Amino acid sequence: MALADDVASLAAKGDTFFLVWAGCLVFFMQCGFAMLEAGTVRAKNTKNILIKNLLDACIGGIMWYLVGFGIAFGDDTDNGFLGSGTGGKAYAIHIEDWRSSYTAEGTDWAFWFFQFTFAAATATIISGGVAERCTLTGYVIYSIAFTSFIYPVVVHMVWDSEGYFSAFNSGTGAAAPVLGGVMDFAGSGVVHMTGGIAALAGAAMLGPRIGRFDADGKMLPMPGHSAVLQVLGAFILWLGWYGFNGGSTLSVFTSAYSRDLARVCVTTTLGAASGALSSFALVHFTSHIWDVTAVGNGVLAGLVSITAGCVVVDPWAAIVIGVVAGFAYLGGVQLERLLKIDDPLDAFPVHGAAGAWGVFAVGMFCRPEYSYNGLGSHGFVYPGAQPDLLGIQIVTFLIITIWVGVCSTVIFGSLRLAGILRVPAEVEEAGMDVSKHGGEAYDLSVPPAKA
Repeated sequence: MALADDVASLAAKGDTFFLVWAGCLVFFMQCGFAMLEAGTVRAKNTKNILIKNLLDACIGGIMWYLVGFGIAFGDDTDNGFLGSGTGGKAYAIHIEDWRSSYTAEGTDWAFWFFQFTFAAATATIISGGVAERCTLTGYVIYSIAFTSFIYPVVVHMVWDSEGYFSAFNSGTGAAAPVLGGVMDFAGSGVVHMTGGIAALAGAAMLGPRIGRFDADGKMLPMPGHSAVLQVLGAFILWLGWYGFNGGSTLSVFTSAYSRDLARVCVTTTLGAASGALSSFALVHFTSHIWDVTAVGNGVLAGLVSITAGCVVVDPWAAIVIGVVAGFAYLGGVQLERLLKIDDPLDAFPVHGAAGAWGVFAVGMFCRPEYSYNGLGSHGFVYPGAQPDLLGIQIVTFLIITIWVGVCSTVIFGSLRLAGILRVPAEVEEAGMDVSKHGGEAYDLSVPPAKA
């Protein structure tokens, strides 16, 4: 018995380290977002976008501690919509880990940290859609609302053991998940669609940047100032994604979880690579330019799309999902142009459109042997498939779209009505670094020549 206890304790310690390690990789994605966004905006707004990236992590940490984690995961007396349990320990999380009966070896603390990094990453997606013309005050207000309520509700419904649409919900009768629960393993829908739709709502409420469209409504180029930062950011994000998808096993010290972690790293790699090549080729076909931005955004679109199904699809399916992600990303770009929505970082095409495709793709390509849907449903490309899985994937897509779209539109719309959403025209034209942040990010002045 003592040996079995020692083995269990060692496994718990190992899982604690694994979650913290994976969480650190995901948190490092904040650096990737910062570099990508800084390189994509114009030099005159570099400090502004970097400040917003830093604040996402800071605000996200406090709000996730006070409210967000409790709404997302609550306790075992929650409802299917949000964590409203009376136990209360998930709100301003507090654990009596000094007690002799405490055997979790820190995994509960590590789980909070891991989920915090997801919340911060999701909030940062939005900063790209509202870049170069959103006030800092308006952005902070929205970030607080997003990380404390909008995003945690989505997490609870899809990932919590009592959520309405959660495949991890083992309830029966009225407590059972809809159609056995959605399979969105690491968050194509929960994280990326949520962030992408919020970014779309914010960009629409803000309106385009000055000079983005001409008198005839044609979109004019506004290139970012550093391809180097863009590529650096894309590579950092790709690295962090191995913690994002791989860490979502939440454990590694059992044969099944270690097997899944290894397979997830393979499918994640193939999704990213095929998404990049697809986007790269499509952009060259339409513009005759070998575009570095298309490669970087294609990598991200492929990663976003494989995130939902990384643990339940075969490698060949990961390649197909990545290839189609390139089409989804560029389709999102064309949709925004048609609607005259200015999204400087292509936050909606990369995260919203590719995320939606990723959720849908699970209903097509999930292997029967890997399915964790409560009804045992699997992808329709395999024999014996039922419509249940594709149905719940579509239902969840619709629920996330409506919830996030309506909440975000109301908040951004209210900020707009209050006159605190967009900076004045003269500030936008001069650049927010000079106007609001004490000077430009780069000192490009030429020193006087020595006599």
